[in-house]
Amino acid sequence: MTGCYGAWVILDRWQNGATDYQQLSHMKLHHLRDFIGVAESGGIRSAARDLNLTQPALTKSIQQLEEELGTPLFERSARGAALTVYGQAFLVRARAAAHELVRGREELQQMLGSTGGTVSVAVSSVASLVFLPSALQSFRKEYPDADVRVVEGTYPVMLPALRDGSVDFCVGPFPSPPKADEFVIEELFKNHRCVVGRADHPLRRAKTLAGLVDAHWIVTGAVGPHGQEFEEIFRSDGLPVPKAKTRCESLIALLALLAGSDSLAFLPHQWASSPITRTLLAKIKIVESIPGPSTCLVRRSGLPLTPAADALATVFRREAAYYTNRG
Repeated sequence: MTGCYGAWVILDRWQNGATDYQQLSHMKLHHLRDFIGVAESGGIRSAARDLNLTQPALTKSIQQLEEELGTPLFERSARGAALTVYGQAFLVRARAAAHELVRGREELQQMLGSTGGTVSVAVSSVASLVFLPSALQSFRKEYPDADVRVVEGTYPVMLPALRDGSVDFCVGPFPSPPKADEFVIEELFKNHRCVVGRADHPLRRAKTLAGLVDAHWIVTGAVGPHGQEFEEIFRSDGLPVPKAKTRCESLIALLALLAGSDSLAFLPHQWASSPITRTLLAKIKIVESIPGPSTCLVRRSGLPLTPAADALATVFRREAAYYTNRG
């Protein structure tokens, strides 16, 4: 792989918004590998150890890449190597290129009959609670040897992971993509939120949102509203915004806080109805309706999924349709 050319094929439109392959014709795959290694480890010494290279060889590789691109990618110091602003921008492209090259190799292998490869998917709490186990079980029948990587699919995680190619696709709420043509978004089913607390919550018999204003609330951008949206739910009913709030971005921590305290949260209704959580959590049945974003399957536009990733996406679509019809 060290002597192969062709990484530049993925890096089109890097300069001046246009494709000019000849300008990148001296870039080799090991340049990308070495650059990503130094960027992730924070220094030449540790990256050389991880990549099983000598420090002079790795330093030369980085220098060649910087000469090729015409700009320094790192600021060297006694503490290590920090990315310059140019290095930060190029890292996004380099990671995407590396991921796509791996996908290209796996795609050919799968077209030739391989049942292996790697699939990475970001999955929201709703998809995890509702159909992730059955989806993976079905997928294994077609690709028994594939490695599946499941990432906690919070919106802040989904966006950069899709852009740099570290995940093949996402299943979860995707309320406002930055660019209409950046992603392909398929709605799997519509959803709504409810107020969720522990099963024996002291306010479990409350009938209106007004009766919950003084409760301690957990605000999360992981699976529910955060910031301005949280406040708007109360203001739209002419209610004061609760003062006691804890921000939580971890699904495990969120479950622990709800089950082990008197905190409340606006969450998709599946948090109160799933067999996994319904012995710990319960819905507080207030009269107000709280809308929520649809659960979607999202992938980057212009780049096809590998056969294995497409098979997993198809299983998710089927499980979502079954869930919707059953409900």
